Amino acid sequence: LQHLEGAFEAVYSCLKQARQQNASEEEIRSCLEKLVSRASDCFEVDQLLYFEEQLQALEPHLQL
Repeated sequence: LQHLEGAFEAVYSCLKQARQQNASEEEIRSCLEKLVSRASDCFEVDQLLYFEEQLQALEPHLQL
């Protein structure tokens, strides 16, 4: 389980940094392939980052 958690954190960090730097698809794939056997397996993590960004953009407008 710790192996999966470590892999998730590594993929999450790689994708978050790539988004911040507007990295190319090739750069992102290269980074991910160093961490996991198939870069396509990381789609869900990329979606999570996308939704986090959307939530952060909406946060100032939310009345909690």
